[in-house]
Amino acid sequence: MTPANVQFDAKYSTFGEDEGWDAVWESKTKITPEGWVAEIKIPYAAIRFPKEDNQVWHLNFMRKLQRKQERSTWNALDPQLNGLLNQSGYLTNIKNIKSPVRLQATPFVAVYGELYHDRNNDPKNSYGRSIVGGMDVKYGISDAFTLDMTLIPDFGQAQSDNQVLNLSPFEVQFDENRQFFTEGTELFSKGGLFYSRRIGGRPINSNKVYENLREGDELIENPIAPQLYNATKISGRTSKGLGIGFFNATSGETFATIRDSEGTERKFQTDPLTNFNVFVLDQNLKNNSFVTLINTTVLRNGSDYDANVTGAVFDLKDKKNAYSVSGDVSVSQKYFTDNTDVGHSYSVRLRKTSGPWFAGVGFNEESDTYDPRDLGFLNNNNGQNAFAYVEYNRAKPFWKFNRGGIGMEHNYERLYEPSKFASYGMNFYVYGQTKGFWDLNVFTYHEPSVTYDFFEPRTPGRYYRFPTSNNYGLFIGTDSRKKLRLSLNGNFRNFSETGRHRLNIYFSPRYRVNDKLNFQLNVKPSFWTKDVGYVNNTTIDTTGNTGIIFGTRDRTTVEVNLNTNYTFNEKMAISFRMRHYWSKVEYERFNLLASDGTLATTDYSNNHDNDYDAFNIDMIYRWRFAPGSDVYIIWKNSIFDFEESTQINYFRNLNGLTRAPQSNSLSLKIIYFLDYNNFVKTKS
Repeated sequence: MTPANVQFDAKYSTFGEDEGWDAVWESKTKITPEGWVAEIKIPYAAIRFPKEDNQVWHLNFMRKLQRKQERSTWNALDPQLNGLLNQSGYLTNIKNIKSPVRLQATPFVAVYGELYHDRNNDPKNSYGRSIVGGMDVKYGISDAFTLDMTLIPDFGQAQSDNQVLNLSPFEVQFDENRQFFTEGTELFSKGGLFYSRRIGGRPINSNKVYENLREGDELIENPIAPQLYNATKISGRTSKGLGIGFFNATSGETFATIRDSEGTERKFQTDPLTNFNVFVLDQNLKNNSFVTLINTTVLRNGSDYDANVTGAVFDLKDKKNAYSVSGDVSVSQKYFTDNTDVGHSYSVRLRKTSGPWFAGVGFNEESDTYDPRDLGFLNNNNGQNAFAYVEYNRAKPFWKFNRGGIGMEHNYERLYEPSKFASYGMNFYVYGQTKGFWDLNVFTYHEPSVTYDFFEPRTPGRYYRFPTSNNYGLFIGTDSRKKLRLSLNGNFRNFSETGRHRLNIYFSPRYRVNDKLNFQLNVKPSFWTKDVGYVNNTTIDTTGNTGIIFGTRDRTTVEVNLNTNYTFNEKMAISFRMRHYWSKVEYERFNLLASDGTLATTDYSNNHDNDYDAFNIDMIYRWRFAPGSDVYIIWKNSIFDFEESTQINYFRNLNGLTRAPQSNSLSLKIIYFLDYNNFVKTKS
C-alpha cells in the first residue's frame, strides 16, 4: 500500500508476481511528522494455512522509498542469492487458529451500448445494445484447496489486444488480459503447455468458410470467438508439498452465416462444442526444488480432431541455491478419425544461479511432428538448439556505479528433420546503474555465418539463405526518482548485403505530475530497408508450375502508446490507454526462391504494397464502493484499416484514420462481493 492507502496485492511464486490475484483485505494509513504508519487486517478467509495446532509461517516486510530508490526488508535479502521466498523470515508461536468457511461469490451485471460508424455505408451508423449477467464463485474445499468458477463470464473490462501486421511465418502471441485466466494460474503455467487465449479464441475452422463459398455467395457473419459457457479451476497444495491443479472450460458451437444470390441464408460450423482440460501435479522438494507432471486435453464434438499433451518439468537445486539442473519433456498427440500424430519435445539445462558469477549450458529439441498449440503456444517446431552463457554481476558500488555486470551468450541451432545446420549467433552485453541512478545497457549480437531459414518459405524442405549480420543496441534510462524520466532503447542491425539494414527505436518519457496523476508515452518507430521475405506461392509459367515468391521491401512501422492514470482516492481511479499502430510496406522487386535458398529473377509483378492501421482507446473508471465490490464504466474505441496502397508518411496517414470505419462501445458493469462469513455474522 501507499501512504495514501492505495492497495496493491499479488500472488508471488517461483514464476514471479501474479497481479491478477485479488484478495479482499483492509488497511488504514496515517501520515505523521515522523513519517507514516500503516495498519493491515487480512482475514483468514483470504489466505490458506494448514490444520495444525502450532504453526510457523514464512514472512517478510519490504518498504520501497522511491526518492532514494531504496528497498528495506525486515529479513535481509542477498541480491546475489537466487530466490525471494526462500529468504523470508519466520512468524512463530501461531496457535489454535482455525480457517473459516471460504465461500465467496461475486455476481455481476453489465450493460453495453455500441455504435459502429462507416461513412461509406448506408446507413452510416448502426447501433447495438445488450445486458449480460453472471457470477464468479470461490469456495475453499479444504484448508489447502480452493475451487474457482466463472459462470457466463464477461470480460468487457479486459484491455484490447495489441494488433499488428504480421508478415512472419509465426503466430502472434497475445497477452492474457482476462482476470479469471490470470489469477492463480501459475501452477497451470509450468512447462509452457497452457496458453489460456486458446479458450474462447479463434474458431478452429473459421478460415474454411471461404473454401465453402459458392459463386454468388456473400459471407454475412464469421464470429471471431465462440461463446464461453463456463470455466472452473481447483488448485491447492497439501501439507506434504504436493500441489494439485485442475482446470476445465467449455465453449459453445459457433457458426458463420452465408447468403446466396437468391437471398437464402445457411449456416457453416466454424467451431464445435469444445472442452478444455488441464491437470497438474507439482511436488515441492528440498532446497526450493520441484518436479511437475502436466496434462492438457482438448475434446471437440463431432468429426474435428481431439488433442492431448503430456509433459514433465523438473528443477533440482543444491542446498545453497547456487547450482541447479532443470529440464522438461513433452509428448503431443492429435487424434484424427484415421490416424494419430505424435511428436516430442525435451530440454535440459545446467546453471550456476547465485554469487557474482552466473553461467549455464543447455539443449532443447522439438520434433517436426510436435504440436501443443491446441491449448499451448509454439512459434515453430522441428528444431534443435544448444546454448551457453556466462555473466558477472557486481551488486555493490564500484567506481561511478551502484551496480553492474557483463556477460556473453552463444546459440547454435539445427533443423531436427532433416538434420541440417540452421544458425549460429553470439551476444555480448554490459549493463550498470550510475551513482546518479541512471540505467545503462550496451549489447551486440553477431551472426557470423549464413543462416538457413527453413520457416520463412512456408514450404517443407525449402529454405532461404539469410545473410550474415551484426546488431548493436543501447539503452539509457534517466533517474527514475525524478518526476520526469526518459528512456531510450534502440538497436541497429546491419546485413552483409548492400543497403540492407534495420533500425529500431523505443523512446519512453514518463512524467509524474503528483501522487495522483501520471503520464507515460511510448513511441516505437522501426525502419526496415531492403528487407526480404515471403510473398506467396503462385503459378509462375503457362504450364502450371508453381514457385515461391519472395519480395524485397521497405517497411516502416510506428507504434505510439499513451497511458494516463488518475487516482482520486484509495477507492476510486480512472485509467486511459491509447494505442496507434501503423505499418507501411512498399515492395521494390520480386524474386523466385531457388532450390539452393538464393533468389532468382522472375516476371512476377503483382502489387503487394499495403498500409495497416490499428487504433484503440481503453478508458476505465473504477469505484470500489465496498470491500471486493466494484463499479466499472468503460469506453472503448477501435479502428482497423487495411489498404493495398501506401500513404506518404505517418502524419498524413493519421489524418486519414478518422475516415475509416470505427466502433465505439460504452458499458457499465457492477460487481458485488459476497462473503459467507459476513452473511453468518449478519444473521447472528
